Amino acid sequence: MQDQYKEQITLKMGLEFGMEISTIPEYEALYQKYPFDFIILSVHQINGKELWTQEFQKGFTQKQYNDRYYEEILSLVRQYHDYSVLGHLDLISRYDLAGYYPFEKIRPVITEILKTVIADGKGIEVNTSSHRYGLPDLTPSRDILRLYRKLGGEIITIGSDCHRKEDLGIYIEETKQELRDMGYTHFCTFDRMAPVFHNL
Repeated sequence: MQDQYKEQITLKMGLEFGMEISTIPEYEALYQKYPFDFIILSVHQINGKELWTQEFQKGFTQKQYNDRYYEEILSLVRQYHDYSVLGHLDLISRYDLAGYYPFEKIRPVITEILKTVIADGKGIEVNTSSHRYGLPDLTPSRDILRLYRKLGGEIITIGSDCHRKEDLGIYIEETKQELRDMGYTHFCTFDRMAPVFHNL
């Protein structure tokens, strides 16, 4: 398709790697098979237990499951490096039935995650699905986005996380304005795993 339509449209190849520590070898092998342009690294389950079904959170306090979730992400970004951006970093907040979990309680581990991502030359994604889910904050939160910028983070992408074609590209412009309001000047797309910067 890339060859057939190269005069009409640029086709990029990318995937979201929904990983946990135990699946790193599988994704390392998958990454070697294709000439990817873009990889989102994300965590949707831990020890085979899904966040969205509450299976992962069951039996733990709010502090325990939040701590465990962010520890998994920190371990992943320290061990796995074939990705472009870290996707919807605070995804667990979407499924936290106990309500808002104070940012100050997770600031230390979030700081370590972001420092690791930045040092590795990777970025983070702003996921516009927060609007669809009716969340009171962005995904990741404005606190995380401000911290990322404060730590020197510059590589940031905007994704609509659409599961239906009518949601493709939704809330992109609103998200750009949010980023401008926080002091960001650029967002990124990717080509052959290298960030390409665009003015906001």
